[in-house]
Amino acid sequence: MQVIREYVFESLRRNKYTSAAILVALFLMTTLMSCFCGMVYTMWADDVFLNQWYDGNWHGELFDNSYGRDLEKIENYASVSAVMIKGSWEVAKISDSGRRRYIIQRPATQEYWNSMPEKHSILEGRLPEKDSELVLSKQYFEDHPDVNVGDTLTLPVGERVYNGEVCMETDTWREGETFRPTGTKTYTLVGIMDVTTSSAVPAYTGMSYMSRESIAPEDSITVYLRFDPMRGTYRELPALAESIGYKKDEYGNYLLRYNSRLLADYMILPPDQSFSPEMLAVPLMILVLALLIVGVFVLIIHNAFALSLNEKMAQFGTLSCVGASPGQILTAAVSEALILVIPVLPFGLAAGWFVNIQLFANINAHNDIGRAAPDIIPVFGLPAVLPALLLSLLTACLSARIPAKKLAKALPIEIIKQEEGLRSSGKKKERKHKGEAMSISRSRRFFCRLKATVPKPSRTSSASPFGGIIGELSALSLAQRKRSYRTAVISLCLSFLLLTTFLYGFSINDASSTMLRDQSMQEEHIQLSVSDGREPDPEFLEALVEVPDLGQAAVYNTLTCAVWVSAKDASPDIQERFGGFDGVVSRNKYSLIERDGRYRMQTELIGLEAHCFREYCERLGIDPEPYFEDPGQALIYNFARDPDASTRRHPVDCGLLDLKQGQTLEFTEHAYDEDTGDYTFSLRAGDLVDTLPCTGLYDKSHFTLTAAMPMRHVLDLSTHCSERRHNSTQNLNGRFQVSSEGGLSDSRIEKVSRQMKEIVSYYYGSGDYVFTDVIDYKKMTADMKESWNLIIAFLTAFLAVIGLSNVWAAISGNLRQRSREFAMLKSVGLSSRQLKSLLFLEGVTLGLKPLLLSLPFQIVFVAVFLRLSEVTLLEYLPFAPLGIILGYTALILLAVLGAYLVGGRRIRKENIITAIKNDTL
Repeated sequence: MQVIREYVFESLRRNKYTSAAILVALFLMTTLMSCFCGMVYTMWADDVFLNQWYDGNWHGELFDNSYGRDLEKIENYASVSAVMIKGSWEVAKISDSGRRRYIIQRPATQEYWNSMPEKHSILEGRLPEKDSELVLSKQYFEDHPDVNVGDTLTLPVGERVYNGEVCMETDTWREGETFRPTGTKTYTLVGIMDVTTSSAVPAYTGMSYMSRESIAPEDSITVYLRFDPMRGTYRELPALAESIGYKKDEYGNYLLRYNSRLLADYMILPPDQSFSPEMLAVPLMILVLALLIVGVFVLIIHNAFALSLNEKMAQFGTLSCVGASPGQILTAAVSEALILVIPVLPFGLAAGWFVNIQLFANINAHNDIGRAAPDIIPVFGLPAVLPALLLSLLTACLSARIPAKKLAKALPIEIIKQEEGLRSSGKKKERKHKGEAMSISRSRRFFCRLKATVPKPSRTSSASPFGGIIGELSALSLAQRKRSYRTAVISLCLSFLLLTTFLYGFSINDASSTMLRDQSMQEEHIQLSVSDGREPDPEFLEALVEVPDLGQAAVYNTLTCAVWVSAKDASPDIQERFGGFDGVVSRNKYSLIERDGRYRMQTELIGLEAHCFREYCERLGIDPEPYFEDPGQALIYNFARDPDASTRRHPVDCGLLDLKQGQTLEFTEHAYDEDTGDYTFSLRAGDLVDTLPCTGLYDKSHFTLTAAMPMRHVLDLSTHCSERRHNSTQNLNGRFQVSSEGGLSDSRIEKVSRQMKEIVSYYYGSGDYVFTDVIDYKKMTADMKESWNLIIAFLTAFLAVIGLSNVWAAISGNLRQRSREFAMLKSVGLSSRQLKSLLFLEGVTLGLKPLLLSLPFQIVFVAVFLRLSEVTLLEYLPFAPLGIILGYTALILLAVLGAYLVGGRRIRKENIITAIKNDTL
């Protein structure tokens, strides 16, 4: 082995030019591997960062009532690594009149401030550091312009009281409510928070600081946790809840909450989540791209190593003769690859990192809309470096192993004979490759035919580049040199396939997102949500639905309730698909619950504004007047989405109840065990409908019955319900579609949206409503798409340079080796024009091979990912990167033809005798 190692180093020293060529190829490969792995890692790290920025760095929350006495058990729990605590609300009175009479604030520990998103909402000032320091909502400073950061407020603190009972601090305002002071407190205002509160709650919101030692055993607290290891979150949090005495709800679960998006970034999924093929789409695309990158560079670098080994064939034969085993020869070749790749690794990794920095700098410059978080920061930690190193080493080893394995299997005498054959005039070819000898014999026959058929060189001689003797000679030449062109063709095919796969992956994802977005946008151009604790103003409702150019509208409120049914009430769909209500309940993940042989089914009463209700009935061909006259009947939507058969784009309906028109249903407001109200009422099933007023109403929990009636009737029913249920019914939602008469355009949507927003802002204050439209969403989506286009353009250019430079080098080298062949053709009368035609036909044939050979793989890839993404071929065609692929195909043809043109110019200038003499030498 010592001799082998010395030979490897001596060989690298003597073959400087070959080693330099390999080093360049290895550097480009390492750069791309580093860039690719760094880009994937940066995108993942940025998603984790965004989830922590917007939702906080926590894994689970004890959502039920927790107290200070539980903290010792929580903090000492084995797998808990961090505890973030918010204290109970504190109320301070600031005024005796007006919509906002109080300041309500919650203290939080230092760990909470460090880990949760509230710290990012500070517009001015700093975070509180003492229990007397307070950060307040910007609404307070807008309504009190004389107050500034740094001022102090001395206010009475105490309790809100209504009818002799203490109210919750966040309850809505009630006429007759009083304030019971328990003391005074001085606050120092140290910051302004970018938060708003609905005027339904008569208070400004704030936060302060709380030390761990100040928490008393009886204090009510909210606890957020981080676990170590994180992967045990879904197992450890319920166990912790049980240890501190939490009680399970009617579904057998503890009242807990998980930061599911952050956990999903680490591939931590809920135990009850069913597998979906969509979950594999992104990891599979990344894996395919990584394998294709490795394959492309293996073929490219393999050429250089094969040339290097051919130059040292006699040395390897000598080593074999003196006792070197095939394994040692293989080790020597692989060692050479490792020795060459190790010095370029740090430079390639650094170059890839630099390219990533420039790439994401360009992305950040186009990523202003829809991103409140800071710019994307390129990261290059061990998760990026280690895959890049492993992939680079794997590529280098495979590149050297492929030609070395063939050499190691040969006998020593065969290796030496091959070396001698390379120096001879061609005896080896005649003995070793009978097929090639037959091709040479056929070439000679072609030369004879060519001499008899080709006229003497003249300006008027011509030949068709697609047929005749030139076409046959071109086809024979490519067939004869199939092996010499094979590696170049395969590498070009893989490079082409890598590029197209990358483009197909992003374009299919874009098509899927656009299809889902457009599907919802077709019916909901504008969305509105109002919550101010008051019953909707009839004048506001009338002004809202009478906006010019407004098409279909659905303005509604909801009353959540439940209906108790028996097993025989199950529809045939429920019986056949789930085995009755018992089959649904046994899955333990839906709202349906069984008690004493009866089943509680969640129900939503939809109260539509009068104009919207009439319009809804007209679309269904139903007379609306009976439903206005009789508050005891409702339209029933007796369907739900089948969770097993439905997909994101193709929902499948499932009947719920074996229900007939005119049948009476008994409803109760006691929809959950924790509900305090027990009001019950009856409704008669009117028309059974198969469509809901708007798309947004379909997004409810599985197996939920829906009834629709005029809004006035729903508001009247809510007055008999508990205060909590009554207040939730006063919240208003709106889904609006702009009329398409005369043509639908973004400017028209913007005009209608602007008019509606003016109406909403006239009747309601900031914090009481949320107003969005598709135009803002389109702008944000277009900005994100532009960022992705930068990534695609960068990788496309990088892959194109690698693939085209490789094929240029392969063709140029092959043409230099064919000098004798072209000299023989010219000697029998081949004209310059015919030579051009010959080379042109070879170039076109070779240039189209990547497209033709990779076509089956492209079809399979597109078919699989279209199926996973639920996009049809016709829907995908507008998004297909046909222009880029055709442009790249044309670029390949130009590169191939350019290589042939440059080589052909040298061949035409070369003297026949000199070419034959040089080739023989």
